[in-house]
Amino acid sequence: MPIQMGLCSSHAPGLFAFTAKGWELVHQRLHVARGAVLSREIAEETPEVLESYSARNKRNWETMHQVLTDFKPDALIAVIGDQREWFDASNIPNICVYDGPDMWTVHTTGSLDEEPPAIPTDDPRFHYQVHVDQELSHSIADGLLKEGFDIAVSSKMNPLSQPKRGVPHGLGNTAFNRFPSLDLPVVLIFVNVDDGPPAILNGERCYELGQAIARICESSGKRIAIYGSGGMSHDPGGPRASWIDQPLDLWFMDQLTGGTMNNLKSMFSFPSENFKGGTGELRCWVTVAGAIDYVSPGHKAHMVDYFAAHKTTTGSGWAYWPAVEAPSKTKEMEPASSR
Repeated sequence: MPIQMGLCSSHAPGLFAFTAKGWELVHQRLHVARGAVLSREIAEETPEVLESYSARNKRNWETMHQVLTDFKPDALIAVIGDQREWFDASNIPNICVYDGPDMWTVHTTGSLDEEPPAIPTDDPRFHYQVHVDQELSHSIADGLLKEGFDIAVSSKMNPLSQPKRGVPHGLGNTAFNRFPSLDLPVVLIFVNVDDGPPAILNGERCYELGQAIARICESSGKRIAIYGSGGMSHDPGGPRASWIDQPLDLWFMDQLTGGTMNNLKSMFSFPSENFKGGTGELRCWVTVAGAIDYVSPGHKAHMVDYFAAHKTTTGSGWAYWPAVEAPSKTKEMEPASSR
């Protein structure tokens, strides 16, 4: 059975706070404390605006949770980046598949809404297990090699940069808010999203990676969804802190909702400051778009929401492709003349 559903979302720190106070705290930590040069839009995000954003944010996660729950997946492929959590400077693979045993992670949902803010890595309330579909993980790892991708494989949980964090926040934070159950087995695929090294995947290669993953999954009997985590445009702590490239974000969303995912191959195909920083996480979205475009060419995504949240440092987006139901065996066996 092929992959039948795709989802993508941002995962900025503020998106796991549900009060204006929590969003303001993110701003103080990521911008003010670092002495960042702030965009003029920061002043427009009053407490009232932050309250409206946090309310929309909560509804958006609820929507993503509901559509995935309704789909009833047997497994979910999570395409995430790593911001020096799992890997360190000794080894940063462009593509890595984890095929080891179950893992653990930390979420931050609600931690910034508490007074004083909770420290999730030190608080067992925020820890939970991540179940791994090892069979599907092995299949994808082997299949990608046959498809011409020189991947890395991780078979043991050993976070090098942030061992107290466990599985990176690209899955840890989002799964807690999106999964129908934390028992849902996952396949964890890392894509290098950091524009520091010169050797990094461009949009075309990410799209091809998604197509390859979809081809490999055709032989599975499981009901599979694929999720891309990160983005949209943002550069927290960098020279473009609090500035958001809305034209880029909205063009990107237009390709998803218009079914023109093939256009995303142009992403990251030329050097641009606008592609650096957290914007590089859109590579995860391009990978998912490539997978869905293989399963159902031109399939149009539904944009749940988008807003440029400057105090939480990111263009915030949520989108999903409605499930592509597999044809029944009866229909497959019908002679062409009867259709």
